Amino acid sequence: MYFQKIIFDFLLLLYIQNQSDGVNTYQHFDKGNLKNVYKMEQILVFTATYNEAENIEDLIISVFEYLPDTVMLIIDDASPDGTGNILNELSLKYKELNIIHRPQKLGLGTAHKLAMKYAIKNNFDILITMDADFSHHPKYLKKMVNLMQNNDFVTGSRYIKGGGQNYGLYRKTLSVTANVLARNLLGIPLKECTTSYRGFKVSILKAINLDSIQSEGYSFFVESIYSVCRLTKNIDEFPIFFSDRQSGTSKISKFEIFKSVLCLCRLFFNRIFPPKFQKEFQNHKQNFKKCPKCISSYQTQTSKNINNSNNQLSSNLATKFQCLQCGTIYT
Repeated sequence: MYFQKIIFDFLLLLYIQNQSDGVNTYQHFDKGNLKNVYKMEQILVFTATYNEAENIEDLIISVFEYLPDTVMLIIDDASPDGTGNILNELSLKYKELNIIHRPQKLGLGTAHKLAMKYAIKNNFDILITMDADFSHHPKYLKKMVNLMQNNDFVTGSRYIKGGGQNYGLYRKTLSVTANVLARNLLGIPLKECTTSYRGFKVSILKAINLDSIQSEGYSFFVESIYSVCRLTKNIDEFPIFFSDRQSGTSKISKFEIFKSVLCLCRLFFNRIFPPKFQKEFQNHKQNFKKCPKCISSYQTQTSKNINNSNNQLSSNLATKFQCLQCGTIYT
């Protein structure tokens, strides 16, 4: 009898231990075993480059260090400093690194739009965009992926508690002013509206008529976040420290600032008179027709004029497209 009691106690102890191990395992996963989480999602990390030869290799190494199972897309606008050659060499080393070379500088906005269409066409679940100069540190990528599990859109923020930046007074004033104007004029419920360090559920990108986003430069970030916020309330932001670029020079010109102001005015007008604007935010079938010049599938509708062989403008009645990869405009 005593021997049976010992066996019973031993079996009971094993049962309790197994149950305890199961609970501990679940709790460990629930606390953020991000490797298990993001393996279930197909994630694309994107950045655009122009003269980033001093930064790009370290950035790629760092991205794959923090998110080893991700895919990375880089679009280079014919950088004269040799960035494209460095990318070609690195693509031989990293099989999950995809490079698109564009023949000229076609604008930051068109690069981001191309990345969005690339994510849709290739069936990714999450698109994360970031700068190539380490102002957006890859150490925040895991946090962003974790927040994306319950949100359609997430942005890294300099302007909530815990965030910050090391700008000089001039750039800080510009940044703060732009964010205050965007929040108040457009009703964006976030403190950070102008950064490109963002995560999108690709399902939300599919619902946007990306061709309706007209901005091509830095104002693209405001216009695209405005489009997202009109579709979903499942958005969030988390604190990051924005470091000014480690190497190279800033590409934000006074003309870009002027275009951003015009973009805010245009979007505010569309917000006040929404009937003409609402049709752009219905579920939208993305267009993947091929460019007649480079055969790329990434196009956008455009209102730009087209010169024919006689150097005369084509009819404004025709639907015009611009290739996001080579820049060709055609009907």
